[in-house]
Amino acid sequence: MVIVMSNYEERSVMVKILLLYLLTTAIFLSILFSLYYNRGYDLIIHEKANDLREDYAALSRVIDKNGKFDEKVFEEIKTLDLNTNFMIYDKSGNLLYDHLGMELPKNKIKKSGIYVSSGYILIDFNPIRRHKHHKKNSFSSPPSSFDYQIIMRGDCVISDIWHLRLKTMGFLLLCLSGVGFIAYFLLKLSLKPLKDKIAFLNRFIKDTTHEINTPVSVILMSIERLNKAKIADDDLKKFNRIHIAAKTIANVYQNLVLHNFSENVGQKICIDIKEILEQRLDFFTPLFAHKNLNIKTSLDSAKIYANKDGIRCIIDNLLSNAVKYNKKGGEIKIKLEPFCLSVSDSGCGINEKETRKIFERYTRCNTSQGGFGIGLALVGELCCCYGIEIECKSRIGEGSTFFLRWQKSLNQDI
Repeated sequence: MVIVMSNYEERSVMVKILLLYLLTTAIFLSILFSLYYNRGYDLIIHEKANDLREDYAALSRVIDKNGKFDEKVFEEIKTLDLNTNFMIYDKSGNLLYDHLGMELPKNKIKKSGIYVSSGYILIDFNPIRRHKHHKKNSFSSPPSSFDYQIIMRGDCVISDIWHLRLKTMGFLLLCLSGVGFIAYFLLKLSLKPLKDKIAFLNRFIKDTTHEINTPVSVILMSIERLNKAKIADDDLKKFNRIHIAAKTIANVYQNLVLHNFSENVGQKICIDIKEILEQRLDFFTPLFAHKNLNIKTSLDSAKIYANKDGIRCIIDNLLSNAVKYNKKGGEIKIKLEPFCLSVSDSGCGINEKETRKIFERYTRCNTSQGGFGIGLALVGELCCCYGIEIECKSRIGEGSTFFLRWQKSLNQDI
């Protein structure tokens, strides 16, 4: 068969490799950008928290100067333009002022007293926590006699966090796009030598196929013109072997032609399968006789809208396999009905699991016989091209039966 990487196959290979490459890269980049996001998130919280700490320091100084929290302190806070969004408790836990109107989600409070609720940053300036962690605070702490608990709410951080998220995702997608772009061209460069080798091999196969045509034709014509009556009995067996070998080569050549020049397979006309089948049975007669096979036929008229060479190739491969994998003295049954053809043999057979993959390219279920595993693959492709349903039923030691079924086409005159 022509070794070719179709556009679909090339795209499929490249997509799979790119997906695998991008997936592993995305995992690695996701780890890096999650660290970047967490650092950015902490910076946002830290900046907002610093503003609250400054307001708290000023508030605590006003309260400490006044000696207690009262209306006078609140008026001075407004004069200084400090943050008034806070709650304040005395040392007994009594609420003195509440401009937040909310319950604190204690399960979200960090050791530093900072947490985010409903998109706003809050800090719980608890005296116990303040004295415990005073060394870590970067603002001026109130005196130790200051026993008020203040919970302050800062600005909304939703927009800042969303901006950080969008920036992180944008950088991630940009990196993945760059990696994918580079990987795509690296794959193209990597596949180019392979495609060049395939193109060279295809040219070689086509040229070789052309060269085989002349000697095969000469051998077959010479064999047909020989007068068997003048051949000695001792040489007649040798002549028959040469005839069988020539027929086999001719069959392989026809497969190569269809594989290499498959554009002709698409030219469909209404053809008589019975006529082609009778011709091919006559062609295979020397091979039948060589194994002493009993051929049983039941042929009705049957037509199909397809290509003549393609149908001949299907029949040849089915008959060739029926001969190749049959036992000496076995039989081959061929039954042709208007929309069904079956070819049975009494050979070695194959197990049920293998019948599902025998139409795959280069699959060989019996390595004791020759072949490349492309015959049935070509049969499967041709049947698909002509809308023929093909099925294989087989049992080990009992033989195999191939069924070909098709429907009447609107284009065929039957």
